Amino acid sequence: MKNKRAYAIVKLWWHFGVSMLTHIQEVIEAVSNSYGNEFFTKVTLALNKVIAADYTFIARLDSQAHSCKTAVFVAKSKVVDNFEYSLENTPCANVADNSVCFYPKDICKYYPKDQLLLDMKIQAYLGTPLLDSKQQVIGIIVALFKTEHKKKKETSALFQLFSGRIAAELERLDYEQSLENKIATRTLELSETVKKLQVTQQQLVASEKMSALGNLVAGVTHEVNTPLGIAITTHSILADEFNKLQDKLATKSLTMKDMEHFRKTSASAIAMQGDSLNRAKKLIENFKKTAADQQQLEIETIDINKYYQKVISTLQSILKPKKVSLTIECQDKIILATYPGIHAQILTNLISNSVKHGFANKHNVEVDNAFQENKITIEIKQLATGEVDVIYSDNGRGLSKKVQQHIFEPFFTTARKQGGVGLGMSIVFNLINQKIHGSIEAKNTNSGACFHYKFKANTIN
Repeated sequence: MKNKRAYAIVKLWWHFGVSMLTHIQEVIEAVSNSYGNEFFTKVTLALNKVIAADYTFIARLDSQAHSCKTAVFVAKSKVVDNFEYSLENTPCANVADNSVCFYPKDICKYYPKDQLLLDMKIQAYLGTPLLDSKQQVIGIIVALFKTEHKKKKETSALFQLFSGRIAAELERLDYEQSLENKIATRTLELSETVKKLQVTQQQLVASEKMSALGNLVAGVTHEVNTPLGIAITTHSILADEFNKLQDKLATKSLTMKDMEHFRKTSASAIAMQGDSLNRAKKLIENFKKTAADQQQLEIETIDINKYYQKVISTLQSILKPKKVSLTIECQDKIILATYPGIHAQILTNLISNSVKHGFANKHNVEVDNAFQENKITIEIKQLATGEVDVIYSDNGRGLSKKVQQHIFEPFFTTARKQGGVGLGMSIVFNLINQKIHGSIEAKNTNSGACFHYKFKANTIN
């Protein structure tokens, strides 16, 4: 390209002498290191000056609308506002058809319907097409003169020499604009996709929470059935003993021995019934509290140890099938203001994770003649910084390196075939980091998996 341009310059110099070379050098210096609109402005001003035109402009072609819109318009050596005009009945129409047009004088006689030329009182016209890399006309460069212009060869040569560079710049800008439009379109599409994914994720998280709540309901129902069953049984015993007592009274055969039997049986049944009903009542109250806390997040002052115990009492149905024993170790009484429901969700997900993954395909076994049961331990303490430190650990299968690396990522699960969504631990991570302003890490211990988390709280003395 550089060799062709150099050859064209030498050829022009050979034909037109030193003055042409001076003009070329002047234009080149004017547009040196300039691009885009700055380049169009500088090259138009430079060409307008060296050819002594009254008006010079570069225009983009709109073939569908059969019109042109100026990119730069120079009038009397000054850049003025751009405008759009129709190609109909104008010499520019011929240029747009890939023809170099030159009229040294009387242009208005040939195009009497070109009102722009008439209003500007133009005599001479020179137009050169601007071709892209596919040799398609994408614009034109035009010079207008109010007086006769005799230097056709010199002016045409200059226009043709720089038309390639001008066309290349127009094409480059069009390509950049096309890229920007594609990027904007793709960005919009990606933004819409991200919004849809966020909505889907929110729905999945809500579904996961409802699933956990459903499991909690099923578990509490199962747990409540036992004390209610005992209460119903003792009620039957009491009813039966009462009927016997009535029969004895009716036949006047009641003895002190019968009364003593009724007294002992009733006392035992009533005590058993009371204990069972109280247990059922406590389970239901704990469930109602835990479920309400998870649905309506409000700051409350709680004893963290007691609250964790309350939550765990509602999760026995999850723990019992795997025969898991759960121990909470909290030496000091920690009273703090926090979101109880957050902790209920964290514990529910951690315990479910241990049961589903840590104790999957693992049962209580005998090791060195000692019975090794499935265990979960939760250690709670308060740090000097005021933070609460919780170490949750189980003696399950532990975490692989891959699981440790990705466990808190949304939709990561090792139980996809079993219907796992992979949001449980992601929910735990977000709850601790975003809601209670803490942090959590996953690691292995000598006996299983460990989740160590801390959180800030307004401690109440």
